[in-house]
Amino acid sequence: MVDNVASFREIGQLKTDSSTWREITAPLGGASGMLQEVKLPDKAGGFCYRDSGKLSPDMSNTRNRFIYWRTKHDVLEMTEVSLDSDLHGNCVRFKFQDAPLVGDVSIHETGQEVFILISTLCSVHRLCFNHPNKLMRSISIFADASSKAVRNPANYHPVTNSTGAIYQIHTASSWLQTNQEAIFALATNTGSIIFVRIPPPGSQGEKVQHELKQSSIMQRLWTGLVPTLMRGEGEATDMASSLCIYPMNHDLFVFTVCKDSKIRMWSCQSEECIMACDLLDFCPGIKQQQETILGQGHQLRICPGSYGSPPVLAVYLRFSYRSQFSLFNPVLEDGIYQLKHLMNIFTPQEDLLDFGLSYDQLWALCTNQNGETIAKYFQLDSNRDVKWSESHLVGTEPIDLVVPLHREPREFYQEYIFQPGRFSVQTIAKALSVYKRSLDMTQTGDLPMSAQYIKEEVIESIENEIQQTIPDGELSEEDLYNVHQYQWAKFYSTCFQFHEVCMKPLGIFIDKNTGMVALIRKSQLSFLRPCDIIEHLYLCDPELSCPEDFASEETLTDEPILCRGILALFKCLRLLSEDYLSMDMIQAVELDLFYLIKPDEIAHQLADELLTHSSLSEQLEIYIQNVTDIPNVMDALLKITDLARGLPEGLIVPEIGLDPERQLVISNLFASSVGRTLLATSVNQMVTTRFQMLRDLFIVEVLATRLGTQAGITKEESQEITSNILPKTGFLLQAYYAMMWMANTVPSPIQGTTLEFNLRQLDALEISDYPQATTTSTISQNESQLSSLIELFLDGPGSSQIHNILAQKNFLDDDPCALWSTLLKPSFMILSQLVWPISVSFLFPEFLLTKCQYMQLQEYVRLLDTWCEWNRSSRKFVLGQCYLNCNEPYKALDCFLAAVDGVGNEHFLVNTLLQAGEDSPRKLQVLYYLKVIRLFEEFSLLDLIITLATTAIDIADKDDINIPSLWSQMFKHHLELGHNDEAYRAMISNPDPIRKKDCLHQLLVVLCERNQLKALVEFPYTNLQDDIVSIMEFRARSVDLTTHNYYDLLYAFHIFRGNYKKAGSVMYEHSMRLRQEVPGLVGIQKQAKCYLAALNALRLVNPNYAWIVRPKSVSKRQVPDDTPEVSPKRLNDGETKLESQTEPEVVELAEIEREYLLVDARLRLLQKQPNPSHTAGPTLSASETVGLLVKAGQLDIAFRVSNAFKAPLTPVFEGLALKCVNFSQHCNLFIMGKDEDFASDAWLWLSDNDVGNSATSNTSPADQAWFLLQKYLSQYEQKGSQYHRCVTIRLMSHDFPLPSWLTASYKRLNAPELLKLYIDYDCLQEAGHMVLEYIDAVMGKGAEYYGLACMDPLSFSSSAVWLPYTSIDRLMFALKSINSDIMYEKLHQDLTEKLDEYFRILESVSKDKIDAARRTMHLNNYNLCR
Repeated sequence: MVDNVASFREIGQLKTDSSTWREITAPLGGASGMLQEVKLPDKAGGFCYRDSGKLSPDMSNTRNRFIYWRTKHDVLEMTEVSLDSDLHGNCVRFKFQDAPLVGDVSIHETGQEVFILISTLCSVHRLCFNHPNKLMRSISIFADASSKAVRNPANYHPVTNSTGAIYQIHTASSWLQTNQEAIFALATNTGSIIFVRIPPPGSQGEKVQHELKQSSIMQRLWTGLVPTLMRGEGEATDMASSLCIYPMNHDLFVFTVCKDSKIRMWSCQSEECIMACDLLDFCPGIKQQQETILGQGHQLRICPGSYGSPPVLAVYLRFSYRSQFSLFNPVLEDGIYQLKHLMNIFTPQEDLLDFGLSYDQLWALCTNQNGETIAKYFQLDSNRDVKWSESHLVGTEPIDLVVPLHREPREFYQEYIFQPGRFSVQTIAKALSVYKRSLDMTQTGDLPMSAQYIKEEVIESIENEIQQTIPDGELSEEDLYNVHQYQWAKFYSTCFQFHEVCMKPLGIFIDKNTGMVALIRKSQLSFLRPCDIIEHLYLCDPELSCPEDFASEETLTDEPILCRGILALFKCLRLLSEDYLSMDMIQAVELDLFYLIKPDEIAHQLADELLTHSSLSEQLEIYIQNVTDIPNVMDALLKITDLARGLPEGLIVPEIGLDPERQLVISNLFASSVGRTLLATSVNQMVTTRFQMLRDLFIVEVLATRLGTQAGITKEESQEITSNILPKTGFLLQAYYAMMWMANTVPSPIQGTTLEFNLRQLDALEISDYPQATTTSTISQNESQLSSLIELFLDGPGSSQIHNILAQKNFLDDDPCALWSTLLKPSFMILSQLVWPISVSFLFPEFLLTKCQYMQLQEYVRLLDTWCEWNRSSRKFVLGQCYLNCNEPYKALDCFLAAVDGVGNEHFLVNTLLQAGEDSPRKLQVLYYLKVIRLFEEFSLLDLIITLATTAIDIADKDDINIPSLWSQMFKHHLELGHNDEAYRAMISNPDPIRKKDCLHQLLVVLCERNQLKALVEFPYTNLQDDIVSIMEFRARSVDLTTHNYYDLLYAFHIFRGNYKKAGSVMYEHSMRLRQEVPGLVGIQKQAKCYLAALNALRLVNPNYAWIVRPKSVSKRQVPDDTPEVSPKRLNDGETKLESQTEPEVVELAEIEREYLLVDARLRLLQKQPNPSHTAGPTLSASETVGLLVKAGQLDIAFRVSNAFKAPLTPVFEGLALKCVNFSQHCNLFIMGKDEDFASDAWLWLSDNDVGNSATSNTSPADQAWFLLQKYLSQYEQKGSQYHRCVTIRLMSHDFPLPSWLTASYKRLNAPELLKLYIDYDCLQEAGHMVLEYIDAVMGKGAEYYGLACMDPLSFSSSAVWLPYTSIDRLMFALKSINSDIMYEKLHQDLTEKLDEYFRILESVSKDKIDAARRTMHLNNYNLCR
């Protein structure tokens, strides 16, 4: 324990009770009317675990953990609280029907269990729960509480009256033996003690009840012989007013302080009174007074001795005119127990409610004559002369509130009533039930009810009441103001009354291990914490302070004169604050600071008003003269008040590698919701007190300079105060006002989507060590319980930072450690330093930003903006983020631009935001702008991003590596805004070729998606044409042709620049891909267009260069086609397949034209006959195409395709010949009226071909078809007779007579071939007539019809001719063999005669030729001989 704790202060309204109580009813008890007959006071107390102060690595679950209880007639409320972790199921109510509780509840722990001993007027109970060390840290021992534990017969015993005497139990005590046997002692008004033993759980022992009674023989006779009605029922003089049980020397003793002011000591073993000590012997001046009456309200407490010393017995003796505490040690001397007197502590005549004793302090809870609660303590081990020291309890709320003139009543009362920590939700709900009787109060009991729901109900109820109050006519503003004021004041008054009831004190308890002091009120639990030096001096009477109170301030321990000067200065402050500063002045100071009025202006205005009081000047002159070296004293006080002690740089938490064991020891300290509220409230109290002290000090400083020499202040001192002290004081005053605002501002609830969006912003800033908040589920669960921004900060990184700093302290080496008196004050002082505005640290604003407290953060920046130079640029940065999230982007832009000035020198901007090792201010600024740009991208503020990027480029060095990134940002967002020209210029200006190419790619894609192809084609692309072509080619080859068409863009790009060869190549490639990837009519139509575009482009090129290159895939390793492959990467033998390489193939214009013909033919086929089979599959070959064309009647195209591919025309002519046969046959049917649809179909077929002008009204389709055949034969039969032959064969095979024009044409071209065909197809008659004509032609008659060059072939001078003798022989043989037909016989005879004639002429001509040859030979020989 520390010796320098000068005073304590209450921290009230802590959230220790859960919203839901577990109700357990025990239907045990006595008479039904007992509750009305017996009235016992409500009591309260607490229990702390053995290891509550243990700081060991094993991390006991009982550290900073305790149980407190309070009784309400027959109801026992118990709550388990941990300052280190939140407990679940920690509140339980036990209701003992018709059995009011009596005495204290005692709680005992063993290694495995926790036992609770309870006494009622008619029964005693032992409840058993698991020890916290057997449970999870967050589970309370009451989580599994049930009625079974109360109803177990082995754990309770009904108190019976076995003697028949009439008595009444009025107090009790209990104890648990080491063997878990429960001992109860119940005191009666007759002076006896009912002694009850309950055997250990699970044992076979019996419950025992005895009555302990010490009386003389006369008393026993009087009691046994005289009836009760005659002797009365008055209280016995030896009636125990208070009792307690404690083990000593292998025995268990009951200590009682009785009405006759004697302490009696009963042995539980012998069941006898072994000692009686008259306390009046230790009360000087009382025993001699004859009028001494019996004590009314003596109380007894026992405290275990420390370090093996005997226990301390503390007795409170109350007489009619005097009270005192007496402390004793019960000791055994010569086999007799005696009381060794330690000290007497006299106390004013007050009503004692409860008191507690620790190893070095005595605490008393009293009420004075005015009904005010007093908690005071006496330091037992102090070496100096000490008196009772009062703690500074939470004051009562004012009965009436004064609404400031600038505020509306509704707004002011709402803010005041619903300020977290002022009124509990239950209190407001009860006030609402009174105000609005119609409210369903089943909802305002113990069921969970949110503060927001209650607030909405209150507002609605009051507004409804106001509407009913207002008459039908219109009210003036003043009347309406008064109505609102009245209704809200009425509701506040109800809240005040219920709050006063809830604040009634019941008891006090002390944790002897940690030094914690807790005050239990009727509806809440509060703590008494040690005050810091400023709080002590400002709140306490300076007359009661001394220089020793500054022991905690190392800078002042050796300066007694300075300490006395500070005490004298605080007398001045107390004089001013208590006697002269009105509430209006105090509110005016805070309001002026809120509106950022300078403190010196505020102080001078107040000084002018205060100096109108002549008494103040006179008293202040005297007090100030008692302050030696007042400038130095004021400066020393300011140094103590400054949380940074003049070194804001020292508040940065260093990253020191701590011992993991020490970190484990300190982890979770004060980390529960109660612990966080405890620290946050302590900071609030400390900050508020220091603000008030600085306010008064500032006014005193101004008054001192005004009084000057009248107060003993020299000109030099006045000048020092004016030039040095006043600015420092004003500086600190504004800082503490800002902290006071933090401690009283309620955080806004956070939506999950808002938090997720905020996290995305932090990710965009690439901040890895940002003080992250808890998870979304935790936030939503706890946000309604957080009463201030400081508590919110504790719920985040505040606790961990406190633990890291505490882990470096030496007092952690103490085990057990006085956590409360040793660690609480350093904890909340560290917390204050973490949020101190005058600091290099920027942790608090960072955290507010992560928790989306945008409105609060804006107000925080505003309060610091006019005076705090620390982290000014960092505050501008976070303010910009607030504006962004509040949809004020242009304000945000101004803030971000203004924050750039601190990029090179503020810790947050350099180390947290930028995380860069650069030293150059310009480079750091450029990095800063890049971060801000990423942040703006999350909000899609494209125009502002462009502004930021332009600004960054303007200030950047030429060699800055981030310039390409900035140009890329400008390009990107210009492009998104549709500023195509600006985007192009930004792309061209980018010095990085890689980024430039990326931008070019993005430009292409975006403009294509927007269909802004004209702009895309017309950009000049200086030094980028190859890149844009490469990108477009890649996109064209990689994307799906059905969704994007980059080939058309490429074609337009090349055409715009006059590169027709490239344009043709692009369209040819497009057609190839369409053929492979896009089936159907649409794909074929696109192919045709692509071929036409390619042909048009190539025809504009020089013919010598009108060719393109087509890639042809050739594998480096030829793999047989019939080899099965099971892997796309490997062959069957396991070897890796080799990649294919491309081998160029030149494609000329003629080949492209041929390919186009195939596509065009296929397209015409689909237009003529939309057959799906024609669109499926690969491209048709020329022969396949011709076949389909002939079948469809597209003969002109078929001829063109065949000629283009140099394919034979035979299939075309055969098909046409067949058509002619069919037409001729159907024509006959049409004439007979059997086929009416023939003509229309035939003419439709003929219209697809060029029939010329031969068609007339009298021409039939068959005639037109024969004409078409004749035309084609004359057109395409250039050499030979192959097409005549194929036509003739087709006709003869269908037994169709040959047209005359065909036979005439065929005779001219190749008569022997025709003759052969006649014979082959058994046309013997036609063959015979033809042979006759042909022999005549050879003999010179009709030679022109058979294509003979000479009109007289058998003349001597003509060239040689021949007859097809083989064919003629075959004909003759055939005719001869048919002897049954006269026609054939006659024909055979005619042929024989004709041949004979021919042979005669031939023989004559042959002889003439031989003779002529001989003559010529003789002539030649003759000439040779000559």
